[in-house]
Amino acid sequence: MAELFKGLERIEEARERLTGSSFMAGVFSGRPDWALLLPPPEPPDERAAGEAFCRKIEAFLKSHVDPEEIERTAKIPEAALKGLFELGAFGMKIPKEYGGLGFSYTNYGRVLTLIASWSNILSLTVAVPQSIGIAMPILLFGNEVQKRTYLPRVAREAISAFALTEPITGSDAANVQTEAVLDRSGSHFLANGEKLWCTNGPIARYITLIARVPARRVLRDGKPVWVPTREEEIYDDKVHTAFVLSMETHGVAVLQRCQFEGCRGIENAYIRLKDVRIPAENVIGEIGKGLKYALTILNIGRAISIPAICLGMAKQAWQPTLDRANSRITFGKPLGERQTQMMRIGRMATDLFAMEALASLVWRMADQHHYDIRIEAAIAKIFCSEKAIRFLKDAQIIFGGMGYETAESRQVRGEPAFPIEQLVRDAEMYRIGEGATDILRPFVAREALSPHLERTRTYLEGGVTGAAKLREWLKLLRGYVLWYLGLWRCTPLPDREDLRRRKVVEKLLYAERASRRLARTILYAMVRYREALRDDQGRQNRIEEVGEDILTIAATALHAEALHRAQGDGRVWDLADELFREAVTRIDANIAGLIRNDDHQPAAVGQRALRSQYPSLSGGIIQRSLGDYIRKE
Repeated sequence: MAELFKGLERIEEARERLTGSSFMAGVFSGRPDWALLLPPPEPPDERAAGEAFCRKIEAFLKSHVDPEEIERTAKIPEAALKGLFELGAFGMKIPKEYGGLGFSYTNYGRVLTLIASWSNILSLTVAVPQSIGIAMPILLFGNEVQKRTYLPRVAREAISAFALTEPITGSDAANVQTEAVLDRSGSHFLANGEKLWCTNGPIARYITLIARVPARRVLRDGKPVWVPTREEEIYDDKVHTAFVLSMETHGVAVLQRCQFEGCRGIENAYIRLKDVRIPAENVIGEIGKGLKYALTILNIGRAISIPAICLGMAKQAWQPTLDRANSRITFGKPLGERQTQMMRIGRMATDLFAMEALASLVWRMADQHHYDIRIEAAIAKIFCSEKAIRFLKDAQIIFGGMGYETAESRQVRGEPAFPIEQLVRDAEMYRIGEGATDILRPFVAREALSPHLERTRTYLEGGVTGAAKLREWLKLLRGYVLWYLGLWRCTPLPDREDLRRRKVVEKLLYAERASRRLARTILYAMVRYREALRDDQGRQNRIEEVGEDILTIAATALHAEALHRAQGDGRVWDLADELFREAVTRIDANIAGLIRNDDHQPAAVGQRALRSQYPSLSGGIIQRSLGDYIRKE
């Protein structure tokens, strides 16, 4: 058990315990706090400011930005970026005192959704500097001099980027190899290394650089801190540290603008740093906390940017898809009158409703600031990116052959140039970027198991024997017996007017019961499988998926209630009811699968395939290995 999730611990070496209220932490422990899903309503003046800005952005996009040109030329025109700077779109999250607009996360998500409905590439370009560029790390961890020096620039004139990933590291962020060594004078760090897939890198003036710094551990005011060692001095470790780096610094070279399956207009760099001198005052925060900072700011992208962009893309496709289904006549009937397509469109409607419900809920939770939303952020990112892909592929199926042909090709014949095939290609990036689904699911599961790991660490790690071990075991037994018995008692819903409608009550009470079932089953699985859970990603995924469904049930119920009260239209419950029906089936199957499943069978087949034990699968073709695709000079 002590080795459980060792791989994720390497990635999360900078992880701290939850530092604020977390709804999902309560879900996984069987005690969801429903009050956390009921933050104060958005202030009317705040909402009005966001909607007014959306109108400005909409007018600018319609008159000055041609999304077809961006796709055709694979380039965002400088005039478009300049115009967005002038409007303040690159400074939405920067406080007014530093030259920004000081928007809430909700308004920030609202604007990104709007921009993405016109051009998801432009929305991503606007989001990166504010989510993971230099703005957020400086706002959260920088000093006042850095804030006054850099924030006005990135709010009004300078694009920034984030340099973490390297050619040999992807989601394994703890394994970065780029080094920054303090020179003999102590005034500069000398950085060497390579960074890959740096979004906005080719057009950025500044980047947040994560590099490893040779350092010694010392005590300062009774607390251990890292102090950088100078060239050739003895060090204890090379620790992750964050820097502001100007792309104009000598030794910084953009070796390649990377090209992808989709997202053609995005500027993405492969960068080499060779003896790059970074002033010591450009260190962000503390030496050794760069990975913590990186993981913290990635939460912004996961909670706000990626869900907003995915939501905007899906909304862009919704009306054209309905138009196609209603106007396309096949065998004497509109396509939309056939049951297969009605079922598909019903699923699309449910997915779109749930995406908006979950995204808007997490944005409002982020605005509370005293919440710790790392788990909710990961779930929002997983859900919205996965559902956007399914939504857009469903739309492409409805368009048929017209959905496979490029918009530019259809335009030649005078057909509507709706770019569904482009959206399908672009969407995959949002599943991969800022934490791929297959990485984030175990991350969420690790958080679910964290209380158990902390509670049992002393007993399971060894070091205690005999009577001491017996006492520790009895202590655990007393604690777990009380906790377990509590999991059979229902927690009542808060006495709130917006939680009194029957449809809300039935969904939240089911979610509460599912939370307690999940918590009990996690305990059974830990007792039964112990160390085997370390590499059991099938069970890890099920834990995340149950939590995801519980959160989405609650989000859609509350969203439907809010819309019903505001608009007086009860038909929105069709969507919440359908999401609930699907989620209940998944939850039952996944909780059962935490104890008994057949995951070992496909895994065993995969293991044999990896050992090339099925040679017939490569027969009858011109065989080439991956290495054969390296171009020979």
